[in-house]
Amino acid sequence: MLNLRMDFKLAGFLLYALLTFLWMTDISAVVSLKNVNEQSRYVAENFAKELLHVASEELGVNKLQAYYDTLKYIETTKNGHLIVEQLSETLEQKFRERLAALDKLAKILHQSYNSESTAEIENCCDLTTETHEEDTRFRSKVNVKKFCLQVSPDSPNPKNITLLHNSVLRQMIANLESIPSLKWQYFGDENGVSTTFPSTLKQDCNVYDPRYRPWYVVASTPLPKNIVVVLDTSSSMKAKHGNETVLDLAKLAAKTVLGTLSPSDKVAFISFAAEVEIPLGKSYASHCFSDHLADAVPSNIAYLNSHIDERGAYGSTFYTDALEKAFMFLKNSENGGTRDKVILFLTDGIPTDSKQMVMNTIQQRNEELNNGVMIITYGLGAAAQKEGREILTSMANQDGTLYGVPPRGQVRKGQYIEIQNPDELRTKMALYYALFFDSRTKHSPKVSVPYLDAWGLGLITTVSLPIVINGQLKGVVGLDLTMIDLLEDVLYLQKGELSYAFIIDDRGRAVLHPLLPSPLDVFEDPILINITDIERGADFEQVYTSMTKGSAGTKDLTAVRTFSKGEWSLEGRVTKTFSATYYWKPIEVIGYSLCLVLTKDFKQIDLASLVSSGDDFLYHRLDLIERNSDLCRYYNTSSLRSGRSTVKFAAEAFTDPSRYLDTEETAGRVRHYTKFMNDRIGFVPNPGFKSDIRNNVIATRQAEKYWPSFHRLDSGIQHWIPWRYIGTYNGVFRRIPGGMNHKLYSPSMRPW
Repeated sequence: MLNLRMDFKLAGFLLYALLTFLWMTDISAVVSLKNVNEQSRYVAENFAKELLHVASEELGVNKLQAYYDTLKYIETTKNGHLIVEQLSETLEQKFRERLAALDKLAKILHQSYNSESTAEIENCCDLTTETHEEDTRFRSKVNVKKFCLQVSPDSPNPKNITLLHNSVLRQMIANLESIPSLKWQYFGDENGVSTTFPSTLKQDCNVYDPRYRPWYVVASTPLPKNIVVVLDTSSSMKAKHGNETVLDLAKLAAKTVLGTLSPSDKVAFISFAAEVEIPLGKSYASHCFSDHLADAVPSNIAYLNSHIDERGAYGSTFYTDALEKAFMFLKNSENGGTRDKVILFLTDGIPTDSKQMVMNTIQQRNEELNNGVMIITYGLGAAAQKEGREILTSMANQDGTLYGVPPRGQVRKGQYIEIQNPDELRTKMALYYALFFDSRTKHSPKVSVPYLDAWGLGLITTVSLPIVINGQLKGVVGLDLTMIDLLEDVLYLQKGELSYAFIIDDRGRAVLHPLLPSPLDVFEDPILINITDIERGADFEQVYTSMTKGSAGTKDLTAVRTFSKGEWSLEGRVTKTFSATYYWKPIEVIGYSLCLVLTKDFKQIDLASLVSSGDDFLYHRLDLIERNSDLCRYYNTSSLRSGRSTVKFAAEAFTDPSRYLDTEETAGRVRHYTKFMNDRIGFVPNPGFKSDIRNNVIATRQAEKYWPSFHRLDSGIQHWIPWRYIGTYNGVFRRIPGGMNHKLYSPSMRPW
């Protein structure tokens, strides 16, 4: 696939072209038409023809097409079974290598945790950048020979922290050397201390606590959670504590709890006083918040946080209705899966309603859920005194004997947690998950749902493992991996215009799909959607069911591919329906499933070998090439005065796209590119390009013969055309006048 384009100084060009068109048009032919609509249609249709003529002549499309028609091509029949097998094996191997790095680090931590530290460890918040260098792999200044630590302001024992042994640092360095695409490696402990490699200056020193992060909680608790946060907003919560009210501190604690959740969890929020308040939800899906648990995805958490912020304190303290609503949320969200179910109940007062009624409600409603719900109660103020302590303890134990409601059957006991100092509320409530930790469980690595990296690395995922010593959780070790590194073979799959591939997780959510933003082009946390909202073919349900069960298979379907006409929001889209074969296979090590969609009887067509002219390749990194005398300022960019074209390669042009993106280009690297592209006898080794790239560079060189040189761009129609360029499906981009482009630029990803 070949695409060509000109950029216009739009307003000036359209005015010039319209005036030229009107000057050349027989006005009498326009006037003779019967009405204004016919006249407008006549002008519009002929003006469009004139624009197409200008574009064709100025780009040389017909001549270039004729040239491409003379070239020889190699046609290859591709086996979809083999392609999906190779892709899945590649993905499996990548994940295994990275999980092995995590396992090595975990073993070293086990062996050395109580050993006296011999490493030099600085505080991440007090670093100077003198010993740190900019590293494109991390998008920041780092020191790859050191790690650093930071202590949470909520640390229970900040003066007695455990420093990691030097052997841990050596393993982190070894991991990065063996897998250069690895990102941050870190360990967070139960004291709220986090140690990060490589060392870098942190900006979140006053708020960060590893124990409140989803990667820490997911590794510590074996099952996903259905959780209902119930918050007392009665009048007594207006009481002042320092410069804040108790309600302010309670709302912060509730939001911290929400921050510990991962998208695999489900959540609801209830506030209560004389009446119960729940979020109204969004108009198109209000049940997600008002009577069903919502997936704990970033957009839902943000909505619940805003709802919590709006709560005020008023009225008395009625427990029963709040508990009824909490159990309703849990019951309505039962789907047969194995999940921890918990109610977090925070109050500063004793119930206004009958204590017997409170205990009856808990007993009856939990029996409807097979006594599978745990209740954790938090008492402060009056609720931390004798009467409050008794009812909240009874609720946590689900034993209402004191109130004439003896227990029936085996229940899952929770815990009553007393809060004497409201400043401790956030920490004690946010660590609710500690009750779900089981030292007898055989822990396996946990892989987080992809999320937006704060350092600008795009979408990343965290793999983490708990460190358990003598039956006690000491902390969690984690590695950050970019989705572009893990999934590059699928993202940059090139099998024709219509064929594509996608990946889903074990819940059927789309991890990668052509209709989703590229992992590099994401600027906010992703909205996780089910693949059936994208793949809407009539018979796709059979494929979906098989994929979510972890099975492999093949099926012929009618597929629909959606393309942008230009800018999505302005120019709309076009769809193409075609006969396709779906090939799918599980990626067992991580719980993902890969699907390849190939057009029926797909054949790959590649350019046959071409011979370079020997001296015409010019790379776009003009700052690394000694051509200063040929440079000029052109539309606020550095361009070549001679009118020569330059070539830029997108990531998909390389066999290892993530390595290209993570590695800073040098003058030596550019010389290697140049020698390889100009090589006529095959003497220069390939510096990392895919096999068909060189042929496409040679073929696109022909465009220069049909494009005006730089000195002609100053009169007539030429004045309104700053650049002409040509892009290929596999990532070759040539433009005239030559100049530099952003490293992330890819012609095949652009709307044109």
